[in-house]
This record gives sequence, C-alpha cells and structure tokens, in this order.
Amino acid sequence: MNYTISQEKLENLGKYYLPGKNNLHWIGVFVLPGWLEAWWQVFGTGYEPLVLVVKEDEGVIGIAPLKLKDGVASFIGDDSVCDYLDFIVSPGKEDAFSRTLLDYLSSQGVRSLILETLRPESVAVHNVMDEGRRREHSATCSQIAASFEMELPPTWEAYLASLEPKQRRDVERKMRQLDKLAEVRFRVLRDSEIGEDELSTFFQMMTDSRRDKARFLTAGMRSFFKRIAAAMSVYGLLRLAFLEVGVARVAAILYFEYNDRIYLYNSGYMPQYAEVNVGLVSKLYCVRQSIEEHQKVFDFLKGPEVYKSRLGGRGVELSRCIIDLQ
Repeated sequence: MNYTISQEKLENLGKYYLPGKNNLHWIGVFVLPGWLEAWWQVFGTGYEPLVLVVKEDEGVIGIAPLKLKDGVASFIGDDSVCDYLDFIVSPGKEDAFSRTLLDYLSSQGVRSLILETLRPESVAVHNVMDEGRRREHSATCSQIAASFEMELPPTWEAYLASLEPKQRRDVERKMRQLDKLAEVRFRVLRDSEIGEDELSTFFQMMTDSRRDKARFLTAGMRSFFKRIAAAMSVYGLLRLAFLEVGVARVAAILYFEYNDRIYLYNSGYMPQYAEVNVGLVSKLYCVRQSIEEHQKVFDFLKGPEVYKSRLGGRGVELSRCIIDLQ
C-alpha cells in the first residue's frame, strides 16, 4: 500500500463529509467541518491551520484537523466549547493513519503534539499514542475532565424505573409540582425554525440563570454560538427546546441530534421560576422527548454538575495526551 499525506484548506474540509464519499468515522458534532470552521473564525487568531489528509493509494483513510503554534500541534478547537475531539479515520486504518501522521509531523519539525479532550476509545488514545511509544517518544496521558452519558431505555417508564428510588420520587415530585402551576409543554424547534429571536431568548436565559454562564457568554462566544447554530442547522442537527408553563417560556436547552445520540450542549432558565426547578425539569422533558424519538444515548457532556449523575448519567473519563516528537 502507498500512503501519502497532504495539507487541505480548512474551508474545503466539508467535501470529505459528503454522505457516501468515504468510510471516515466522524466521532461527533465537535469534529464536523462546520463546527471546526466556526471555531476557527472566532478563536483561530494566532494559529496556523494544519489540516492533514491521509490517503491509501487514492482513497482517503483519515483527517487530522490540527492547528500549529510555536512548533506545537493540537486539535482545532478547545476544551471550553468542544467536549471531545479526535482524528477522523476509517475503521481498520487507525494504525496506518497514525504512522503516516507521525512521520509527517516529525519531518516538518513539529516539536510536540498535544491532544485534548479525548474519550477512552479515541484514535488519539489508542493508536496515535501507541505509535508514539513504539517510536520511543515521550508519550503521556492524564485525565482532565469527565463527561456523563446514559443509554436510553425504550420507554419513559423504564427510564424512571432505572433511577434510584429516592431520585425517582424526587423527579416525579418536581414534575408534578410544575404541572400544578399551569399547562406544561416542551416545544422543540429544529434547524430553520430557530431564528435570531429564539437564540436571543436562549442567550438571555443562559446569562440570567447563572453568573458563570453570564461571564462565559462574551461577545465572541455569542458569535461562536450563532455560527455553530447556522452550521448544525445546515446538517439538520440543531435543536432548541423551550419549556413553557402556561404562556411563558421558562427554560431552554440547546442540543444536537447526531447518529442516534443527543448532545445536551447548554441551557438556561428564568430565575423567577427557580423554586419550581424549571432548569432540571426541562432536562427531564428532553430525556423523555429523546426516548420517544428512539434516540440511543443521552449525552450530558462535560462538566461536574451533580444533576447529571442523579438523572442517570455515567462518568466517562476525558484525557489530555502529549507526544514529544523531537
């Protein structure tokens, strides 16, 4: 087999995502071309793009969406807005991809490869790191965060039964408490149904509900959210759900649907409804909606919030791996 590697323009990455174009495995929304382009447009200043395409003969077997600064290569993206990242590789071609990638980076004088945030099953952890160690490079991994996710049962009743008895009673109590106020609806907007007004309402709920979210949602971050919303809408993956009590929108969740998996990206609520737990209840409605739509996994994503484990999430360790190439 003849393996080659070449640089690609980031704006051209989308051509490799066309359905049926190849057998590449795109691990989740955070590595899709539109997401990477949005990150670059808002946060890429000071970096040089290093998007590498690996081929076996004439067929593409992998993509390394990297950025370069001061001789250090890392994934395009960062851990504040990209919950997990990895290389995009055809199943069965991980080792060949890893060898070709490290050969190229070493030949170009790249000093080190810093990769985060990595799931345990990632190509970076299993294959690229193994290849680095085989070459006797210094190659280390350390845990930097945890994500939470759960497999979804076939029915809402089965989900409730899966919870600890105390937690199940608490969930049912909080949902009944809200039902007593007025009619409760969980309204999901999809893709082109989500306009500027809806995003503005979501941003307001984010900033009003928690001080840390208000600090997080800078002008640059708002721009990024708008760009990823537009990009994910083109792919048909964007969802914005509002919990409504009577005529009032009281909570909101921005999430994505991709490969039978729900990615709960961010949320907010109206503080005057905090006593009736609209933030938590909105997430329960989102779980129920996902079950009814036959999604397979509900991903609460990265972060230590207690509600994630209480609602059934199981921790997944996320790592940072570093290979010294010189």
